[in-house]
Amino acid sequence: MPRPQHVLRLFLLDGPPGGLTRLIGAFPDLVRTPLGLEIRLGDRAPEEILALLLRHGITARATRIVDRPLSG
Repeated sequence: MPRPQHVLRLFLLDGPPGGLTRLIGAFPDLVRTPLGLEIRLGDRAPEEILALLLRHGITARATRIVDRPLSG
């Protein structure tokens, strides 16, 4: 049975032009979703990710930590 991984879901993001590009550089495992982004937590704390968003001027309307099964 696959182990779950913790993912931070960010909904309805807003920010300056180029903000998403900087996030992709910081989090290469970032996944785009129809309503926002998902970032695998791994060794990172959710607060660490949210602080980086603020440094880049990016806001999220809502966040959730969810479990997603690891594939393979």
